[in-house]
Amino acid sequence: MKVRLEKKNRVTTSFIQMEVEGHSLTVHDGKIGKSGIAKSNKHCGTNDKAIKELNEIKQEYLSKKYIEVKVKRPLESDKVYDKAKWHFRGDFPEELDIFQGYVHTGFYLAWIIEKDFFNPENDELLISEVEKVKNRKITGAKFFEENLDGVLLEEDLTQKGNDFTFEYYEKGEFIDDYCESLGGDLPTLYHIEDNWNNYDKLKPVLEKRFKNWEKSKKPKWWKRK
Repeated sequence: MKVRLEKKNRVTTSFIQMEVEGHSLTVHDGKIGKSGIAKSNKHCGTNDKAIKELNEIKQEYLSKKYIEVKVKRPLESDKVYDKAKWHFRGDFPEELDIFQGYVHTGFYLAWIIEKDFFNPENDELLISEVEKVKNRKITGAKFFEENLDGVLLEEDLTQKGNDFTFEYYEKGEFIDDYCESLGGDLPTLYHIEDNWNNYDKLKPVLEKRFKNWEKSKKPKWWKRK
């Protein structure tokens, strides 16, 4: 269950977005296009209690003249390339913070953003956050966690981004390159650190894969020119 409320001010638009997953209630609030977005996560004990608290907060903000709007990012999609929670459950190393489950997708997402293959759909908040990644103020993994709920969907990408991602990321080649480029002697891929130095080591591999993919898509007559 996910709810988003917005209130247009003279210059900015304030928002609050809440999501219930299991017995947890996650709340993001701030101003669209501005930094300093607050995030909180509360364990409410049961799913019913989490939903009840969400509805209480919703009513509070409605009384402040906030308006409920469509959540731009659905909980489900026909095409899901990756979910962080697929990784920090099961065999995920117990000694690591669950944030490490966001890192490998975050590196790929940073490259996608740099190539302008990410589609923010005119969402002012997302556009602002995309610029932070481009300027290296936040990592792709942070962007993945804070703005995409740890879910990479088909609708997040442009057509070219989807075409390449399906052939490269979806079919597992990315993970192979990721581990080979950055894994070294580390116990698992989840031990790879989220930093721009590691990204810069991986980026040339992604660029090479993309160029080879583009060449493979060119018709034969193009190669004769």
